[in-house]
Amino acid sequence: MNRDRENGSALVAVLALIFTAGLLTSAVLALSRIGTFEVLPHVARQRSMYVLEGAGNRVQYLLAADRYLNDDVTLGELDYSEFEYDRYVADGVPHVIDYYGETVEFVITDASGGFPMSASAYTQTLNRMASGFEDDSEWNDRLTAFRDKMDDYIDSDTDVKTDGMESGEYEELRLYNLPRNAAPQFREELLWIPGARELFPTDRNGRFTRVMIIPPEKMGDLPVKPSLMTADELMLRTYCGLDEDEAKEVLESLRRLRTDKELLSETLDPLIAERLSNLAVKESGFYTVDIKLGEEKKSSARLSFSFEGFSVGGPDDQIVRFLDWMMY
Repeated sequence: MNRDRENGSALVAVLALIFTAGLLTSAVLALSRIGTFEVLPHVARQRSMYVLEGAGNRVQYLLAADRYLNDDVTLGELDYSEFEYDRYVADGVPHVIDYYGETVEFVITDASGGFPMSASAYTQTLNRMASGFEDDSEWNDRLTAFRDKMDDYIDSDTDVKTDGMESGEYEELRLYNLPRNAAPQFREELLWIPGARELFPTDRNGRFTRVMIIPPEKMGDLPVKPSLMTADELMLRTYCGLDEDEAKEVLESLRRLRTDKELLSETLDPLIAERLSNLAVKESGFYTVDIKLGEEKKSSARLSFSFEGFSVGGPDDQIVRFLDWMMY
């Protein structure tokens, strides 16, 4: 009888041990599956970054080859149907390439796009932005206030202009070590200045592309004449003197150029086209490439970079220097 009880107790202990081992095994498997789901997006994103970087390098040489084979074009007037191969110019037309089995989509625009806000250009730009809005007192007050803040941000004195800000005002905003008291070194730093985001809203990807790139030191200056291909409604109205409807007509023609490769001369009123001379229709030689994987994947990165074009032999010193580089 005692032996039966001992056998029963041993059986219970074994079953409890087996049950516990099962629970531990299930927990390990569950954790492993959770870990897999967590790691996979990171691995996919990391892989997409390598793919985009490699494809971006190829795009630079596609641009170089196009420049070697073809003369300069008037942007918006390139008839793609005349060529048996794809053309690569800074007109914002989407392109697709196969990069080692991965479909990659990209667009090329002129890096000389957006409102010029460097130390030497911001005063003229803000004056232009008032053009056509003389009766809008609120808009003009915002421009004047931002001009005062830009003046104080750049100058080396401590005098505060009417709507300006010096170190004391920035400290109240917990923005220590500002203002720079020198020329801005990169465009995104203008977002530290109150009012910048309201005048130059970020794009749909949260990037500050409505302001022209400020190149790093010793990399030259971009032309201050913005490209027509990247113009928005405000730029068309203030640089070209168009009204709201006319600006929207230009934007519609630009959309048709990008989606259907229709020439601007075929879709745009000639009288409006004549008024666009304050915006560039020739390439500056500086390019911005926005590139992504062809299939929309939540875990995929995107890449945007800007650089000075070079010949098919590569840069003179074999070093590509980027004006801007962002993986996001």
